[in-house]
Amino acid sequence: MKKLDYNPNLIDKIQPCGGIIFKDNYIKKGDGYEACINIYDYPHEVNYFWLKGLIKELDDTVVTIDVGTANRNEILKKIDRSMKEHGSRIEDSRDYTTAINSNSEFGELSALTDDIVNNSEIMKYIVIRVFVWDRTLEGLENKEKNVLEKLETLKYKGAIFINEQEYEWKSMRLPMSRQEKLPNGIIKQPIPALSLAGGYPFDFIELKDKTGMPLGTTRVGGSVIFDLFTKNSVRKSFNALILGVTGAGKSTLLKKLMNNNVILEDTIRVLDLTGEFGGTIERSGGKIIKLDGSNGMINPFQIFATMIDTDTNEILEEQSYMFHINKLSMTYKFLAEGCSSDEIREFENLVNDFYIDFGIKRENCTQYKVKEYPIMEEFLNFIKKQLYNDVEKEELRTNLTAQRQERIERIKLTIENAINNYSKLFNGYSTIEDMSSERILSFELRNLSQFDNRIFNAQMFNILTMLWNGALKQGIQQKKLFDNGEVTLDEAVKYILFIDEAHKYINSDNELAVDYFITFEREARKYFAGLVFATHSINDVVPESSDKAILGKIKTLFELTQYKFIMQQDNNAKKALETIFDGQLNENEINTIPTFGQGDTTLIINGMNNITFHVEISEEEKILFEGGV
Repeated sequence: MKKLDYNPNLIDKIQPCGGIIFKDNYIKKGDGYEACINIYDYPHEVNYFWLKGLIKELDDTVVTIDVGTANRNEILKKIDRSMKEHGSRIEDSRDYTTAINSNSEFGELSALTDDIVNNSEIMKYIVIRVFVWDRTLEGLENKEKNVLEKLETLKYKGAIFINEQEYEWKSMRLPMSRQEKLPNGIIKQPIPALSLAGGYPFDFIELKDKTGMPLGTTRVGGSVIFDLFTKNSVRKSFNALILGVTGAGKSTLLKKLMNNNVILEDTIRVLDLTGEFGGTIERSGGKIIKLDGSNGMINPFQIFATMIDTDTNEILEEQSYMFHINKLSMTYKFLAEGCSSDEIREFENLVNDFYIDFGIKRENCTQYKVKEYPIMEEFLNFIKKQLYNDVEKEELRTNLTAQRQERIERIKLTIENAINNYSKLFNGYSTIEDMSSERILSFELRNLSQFDNRIFNAQMFNILTMLWNGALKQGIQQKKLFDNGEVTLDEAVKYILFIDEAHKYINSDNELAVDYFITFEREARKYFAGLVFATHSINDVVPESSDKAILGKIKTLFELTQYKFIMQQDNNAKKALETIFDGQLNENEINTIPTFGQGDTTLIINGMNNITFHVEISEEEKILFEGGV
C-alpha cells in the first residue's frame, strides 16, 4: 500500500463542504462565494493601536496579518537608493512642492537609517488581507464595494488580485516564507518593529472569570464573564454595590447576578422592597415571605447563632446570647424612640431575668427548636410579675423604687403597644422552622415599608439577624467540607443576600443598620457568603448634609464592597461620586457616568482597572426578569 504524506481523515474533516472552484476574481464554494482583498498601500502616519482601528472598521470580515523579519542589509540598501533618488529630486526639481516633499521624505529616511544603525531598530514586513463572504455573488460584490470604500476612507488602498484567488486562499494556512514561493509572489509592506508593535490589534478590556457567567460586552468588544465568588490575590471578598437611577437597568443587573447564582445552585436571599422580584423568584422555584404579618413571622425572642469561633468554626453560644440581647436592645430603641439609657439597661436586665425564668440556658441558647423559645406576650406577662404583687388587681410591688417602677411601666407600655398594634409582626413563633431547606427565599417588604419607620427598622433587625444566622450555619458546614478537601472553592455552596432599594436601610439616618452591614461584609467572606445591594442615587445614601462620622462609616461600607457597578447618575451626583469613590473613579469617568444609556455601567474592582461595559440580556432573561435592561 502506498504511504501517504498527508492524513486523509484530517483532510476529510477540514475540506470545504461541497467543493471549491477558483474563479478569476472570486472563489465559489458549496455554501456561497468568497473573495480576498489585498491591502497594498498604507497611510503615511498612524495612531496608536492602528491595527485595532482597521479591524474594528471591517465588520463581518476575516482579516489576516502575516509578519516577517526583513534582512537588515537589504533594507539599508533600499533606503540608500531611495535617499539618493530624493536627494537628486531636491537638487534638480524646479517644482517647489516636489522639492519640499522630497526633502521631508529624505529626512524621515535619514532618521530611520539612524534608528536601524545606532538604535538597533528592526524592520518587519507585513501583508494584510481581508476575506469577505456571502451566500450570493451579488451580496459578495456589495461587501467588496463597502470594504474598499472603508479602506479608502482610512487612507489604505486595497484590490482583488485577478487570477490570484487560489494563492490568496492558500495564504491563510501558510507562513510568509512559504507564501513568497507561490507563483504570484506577495506585496510586502516594510514597517519598523516599533510601529508594528504600536498597532497592537487586541487592545480591549475584558474580564473572563473561569466560573463566570456572561454579563455583557465592553465598548471595545471585550467580553465580561463575571463570577462574584472569584477569589485570587486581588479579589478577596464577595460583596457588590449597584448604583443606577430609575430606568438605568439597576434592578435587571441585580436579577441577572441573582439568576447566575440560581443556576449555580447557591443559596439566595432577597430583601425586596417593592415586590418587583416576586415573579422572578417564583419562576426560579423560590418562595416569597411577606413580613407584614400576612404570611410570615420572625420571633424577636428566638436566639440565632451570630458569633463563630474563627479557629474552630464552632458557634459561640455565650457571645451569640450577648449579641441577641444587644439586638433586642436596639429593637427596643426603635419601638421606644427617645428612651433613656437607664430604661435600656432596665430592659436588658428584664430580658436576662426572663430567659432564666423561662429556662433558656446560655450555654446552648441557639440550639432550641422554634417553639421552645418564648414569645413577646410571655415577656409582657413576666414584666407584669416584676411590677405587680397581684397581676389581676395590678397591685404594685412595695419594694420598687419610684424610678424603677417608672422605667418598668414605660417598658410595659412599649411592649403592650407592640403586641396590641403589631401582634402579627412581633408576637408569635417564627413561621419557618428550617430556612436552610429553602434554597431561594425572598422577603417582600412592600407593605412593611408603609409602616412607621420605627416599626420597619425594628422588624429589619429581626430579619437581618435571622439572615446572618443562616449564612453562618451554612458557611460552617461548607468551610468544614472545604478544609477537609471534600469540596473546592468553586464547588462550595455560596450564600448571597441581594438587597434592592438599599437606601431604605443604608443611609445617614440609620447608623445602626450601616454598622450591621459593615459587620456582615467584613465577616461574610470567611463563610462563602456575599452581599449585593442596589440603590438609585449616591445622594440617596449620602445626602450633602450628612454628618462626617456617618459619612465615614458609609465610605467604609462602600470600601468593603469588592465590586461597584456604577450605572447612570444625575449630574448633581458628581460631587458625591468624587467624595465616596475618591481614587477609584477619575475625572473623565465621573463626567461620563451621567451620559450613560440604559444598561451601561462602569465596574470598579478593587485592585484592578475599571471596566465600562453594556449589560446584555437574552430574550429568555427578559421574560424571566419581567422587563429588559
